[in-house]
Amino acid sequence: MYPIGYARLISEFSLEVMPLHRVTYVAPSAQRRERVESGREVVVLPASRHRGGDGLVDHLEFALKHEGVNLEVLAALFRGVDEARIEGELGAAVRDRPTGRYTRILWFLYEWITGRVLAVPDAATGNYVPVLDPEAYFAAKGRKSRRHHVLDNLLGTRDYSPVVRRTPELRRFQSMDLAGEAASLVRQFDEDALRRAVSSLYTKETRASFDIEGEHPSTGRTERFVSLLRALPGMASIDRARLIDIQNQTVDPRFADRDYRLEQVYVGEPIDMTRQQIHYVAPRPEDVAPMMEGWRALLEAMRESGIDPVVSAAVASFGFVFIHPFSDGNGRIHRALVHYVLSVNGFSPQGVIFPVSAVMLARRNEYDACLESFSVPLLERVDYDESEDGTIAVRNDTAGFYRYFDATLMAEALYRWVEETVRKEFRHELEVVVAMRDVREGLRRIVDLPDRQANLFIRLVAQNRGQLSAARRRKHFSALTDEEVRRMEQVVRERLAAVAG
Repeated sequence: MYPIGYARLISEFSLEVMPLHRVTYVAPSAQRRERVESGREVVVLPASRHRGGDGLVDHLEFALKHEGVNLEVLAALFRGVDEARIEGELGAAVRDRPTGRYTRILWFLYEWITGRVLAVPDAATGNYVPVLDPEAYFAAKGRKSRRHHVLDNLLGTRDYSPVVRRTPELRRFQSMDLAGEAASLVRQFDEDALRRAVSSLYTKETRASFDIEGEHPSTGRTERFVSLLRALPGMASIDRARLIDIQNQTVDPRFADRDYRLEQVYVGEPIDMTRQQIHYVAPRPEDVAPMMEGWRALLEAMRESGIDPVVSAAVASFGFVFIHPFSDGNGRIHRALVHYVLSVNGFSPQGVIFPVSAVMLARRNEYDACLESFSVPLLERVDYDESEDGTIAVRNDTAGFYRYFDATLMAEALYRWVEETVRKEFRHELEVVVAMRDVREGLRRIVDLPDRQANLFIRLVAQNRGQLSAARRRKHFSALTDEEVRRMEQVVRERLAAVAG
């Protein structure tokens, strides 16, 4: 059994790339076989039926046709193969098959990635073919390349262009119309309930985002982040200056950045007083600015092309945190960007925030696993030195690992969290707000307590399984009669039980 397509090229040219989502082998077997191993598809073709050639371009065209577009592998290959050889073989293929679909796509991608021009004339005939198959990938509207007669529908630019595959899981999520469900849910509640719920959700989302980082911000920092979340949907676009301002509002003022970082950063935790475990190494400082320019262009292109809002939010937010453009605050901004993208793309009802970070916190293992699906294989490929003062220096060229990453798993994960947010967290918050309002009104009919006292009564009864303890009653509600307390406890129990049910 021997590999073909991308796997063959990776093996033959010793390419340092992230794991493939699909590998193909040829074996002396009678039937085609497919299985999933360690999360990736393995396809075995019978040698008797495989008629492909064994040249460099043969494997490239097979890969494009059967395994999809892998920009990272292509970029590593174009850097790792002798320029004269690859341009000679690719140029000969283009001259021999000038109208071939995959030949033209390969020709375009070579010039797009490298910036070099093959010594072949422009394509004169042939229909325009998309670089990404829209049935297999989330693709942009596209720009015609007259030289190659292809439609460039990649999501991003040469500097930064992740991909997302249209998996059965993502198709299933899209069929749910969660945005429609959210809008319908909002219409079921009056303006007062919605206003109270949204106010609570901003605070809940802020606290959850900080909790994920293991931080306990002051009231002032919490309020500043709430204000930031409220302001994000009103930003028509996010440029470099605005991102820096967002970072400044997110972190302690002493750690505010004036620009994208100029030092190597990583994510780690101490093992003991002298050692630490490194979980993630960000791109080298010199790679950050070009990637962030590509990231901003990607953000706008996805919006203009009408890419699914949840998919767009996954690509933008995880792409941002993988680049890690600042010295601090990247995780909180990453999660805030989910809300920004969902809002500006019309997924979230106007003025509403979904507590996605609360779901991420509740599903912390899933969230960590999602990040680790990228960080774990990445660490195996980054060559770095760690100094005694805890700083690290990256020795190899790592830009390709981040520039063209596959965001499919991140999009699937975010869709799961958004589904739970819409169908459980958001609905529950609205129902609790209405229940609390009804409880306060029920209490008022019995005793017209000041708001602070009424809220305290509800909280103490809810915390004590539906009864006000004798000690708490003596301390806070000694003026109430036994009958008043009994009736008020009943009001709290009945309404909150209905919400819990």
